[in-house]
Order: sequence, then structure tokens, then C-alpha cells
Amino acid sequence: MLIYWTLFLVLAIGALLNSDGGLRRSRPALLLLAALPTLLMIGLRWKIGPDWASYKAIYESTHLFDFSQAITHADAGFYTLNWGLSELNAPFWVLNFVCGVVFTVGLTAFCGRQPNPWLAFLVAFPYLVIVIAMSALRQSVALGFLFLALNAYEAGKLNRFLVLGLIAAAFHGSALLMIPLCLLSYSKSNLQRVILLIIGLGLGYYFFQDVFSHYARRYTTEKMQSGGTAYRLAMNSLAAVIFLAVGRRFAVPPHVAALWRNVSLCTLAFALALALAPSSTALDRLLLYFFPLQFFVLSRVPQLVRQDRQVAGQATLVVAAYAALVQIVFLSFGTFATSYVPYRTIFGA
Repeated sequence: MLIYWTLFLVLAIGALLNSDGGLRRSRPALLLLAALPTLLMIGLRWKIGPDWASYKAIYESTHLFDFSQAITHADAGFYTLNWGLSELNAPFWVLNFVCGVVFTVGLTAFCGRQPNPWLAFLVAFPYLVIVIAMSALRQSVALGFLFLALNAYEAGKLNRFLVLGLIAAAFHGSALLMIPLCLLSYSKSNLQRVILLIIGLGLGYYFFQDVFSHYARRYTTEKMQSGGTAYRLAMNSLAAVIFLAVGRRFAVPPHVAALWRNVSLCTLAFALALALAPSSTALDRLLLYFFPLQFFVLSRVPQLVRQDRQVAGQATLVVAAYAALVQIVFLSFGTFATSYVPYRTIFGA
């Protein structure tokens, strides 16, 4: 558990020192002191996470595949990656490391565009880094590419966004949800938006119809339930309520504000759907792609009062305390906490 809290403390100190929005001077330190240690923690872990055994079994079975079977499999990107590493006779931890690279690069790039990158990374750390990146390999890679896609969206590069979004969906089909949501939020050119939306949906249907059929059969059953969905939904709902209340004060382009407004509304709609959905797991998988809302919103809360450095520091401290509470609850009371504690590396295997 020491490694988790050490990294958390480094991120918290960095967030407090950069509460005045010193973006440029914080980037190199963020890469060296936060991103690199996070990557090593994710990539060099051993028997960490509840999905370790199942992903190891998948990896060991891919030596029976040929390329055509891998590329046409459900979640083709992930199976093709498995196949390629298997052909190289790479050990299983190399797969974890590669997935960790994609996730960490994406998360760091996304956090780097926020007013306080350290604070955005800190909010992501307790759940997205510890829980998802160190267990759910497919979703972690999908999130890595999604973060890069969101950066492209913010920059107005819709073609790049569409390509990165489709790559994310190749690792977990549920990531395709974000493509229509983002394109419908873009307001620069209605004609371009409609054309790209049609292309995105067409490509999604062509490449991922079998994947969606698989997940529909798997999740639309009362047997597929995820413990803690309500708590994770509450976490995102907090950010959604904050954005809907004060989001107008965030200095962001209209298409960015529109996206996070729509993500906020979808999050609150999920809260209503949770009581009606036959499978909380289906909502839980989709909710995962709304989590960047928390990093976007909570990293900006101190900026609302940045004229007063003391108050901005206090607001940063409150957000850090919230992240600490999330980490305490998970590591102490989470259903799968024992899958992450104690932390083990490949060197002690």
C-alpha cells in the first residue's frame, strides 16, 4: 500500500504547489515525478487486480491464433496486440507494460491540458489508475486512446478525433459511445458534424456490430451486476452538478463546454437509469468513459478563486482530500481491495 500513498502524496504536493496555474513549469516535473512512476507501477506489477488470471489466460491462448483470427476477433485491437506479443514470445508482463504505456501517455496528455495537471492526475489516481489501469487491460487502453481523442476534439481536429476514437473502440467496443456524443457537441460546422457523425456510426456498425451483439447478450441480464456502481456514479454526478452549476465560468471554447455539459447530463440520466437497467455492469462499463469529466471539472475548481492564492490553495486542498477519501475507501473497504494490497512487482515474482 506504501507505493499507492507515496505517489498520491507526490501528486498532492505538486497540485498544491501549482494551485496558481503554473502550467508550463509543471509539465516536466509531472512527467518525471508522476507519469513515469505511474507507468512503472502499472507495467511492472505482478498478480495485481482481480482480472489478472483471466487476462493471463487470454494471452496464453493467443499462441493458437493466426493474424486473421486475431484481427477479426471481438475487441480486435486487444487480441491483435496479444497475438503480436505472443509471436515475439514476450512474457505476460510485457503486455501489461504496453497497455500501461498507452494509458499513461493518454492520461498525462489529457491532464497536461488542464489548468492544474497535477490536480487532474491526482483525481484520476485512486480509481482510474489503481483500479482500472492495473486490472482492466482492454478498458485501460481504450481510455488511453480516448484521452488522446478528447485532446484532438478540444483542438478542433475532428478527423484525428474520429480515428483515435475508433482505435479506442477496437480495444473495447463500449468506447464507441463517445464518438456520437462528441460529434453532436461540436458546433463549428453543422455539415461537417453531420458528415463525420454518419461516417463514425457507419464505421462503428461495420466493424463493431459483432462486438455490440456480444456485449448486449452478456450485459442485458440481471446476472451481470457490478458492486460499487452507485458509488462511482455518485462520484461522476458530483462533477456533473458542479459543471452544470458553474461551468459557464470555465474559460473553455464553446464546443468543449457543450461536450462536458452533455456528459454531465448523460451522467445524471445514468443515475435515473440505474434503478431500471437490468444490468448495472452495462452502465458501469459506459460510465467509465465519462470519468474524464471529474478530472476536467475538479482541476478547474480552484481556478474559480485563483485571484486569492490562499483560497485557491484551500480549494485545491479540499479536492485533494476528496481524492484521498476515495483512495482510503477503496483500499480499505473495496470488494477487491485484497487484489491490490500488498503491491507486488515482477522482480519479486
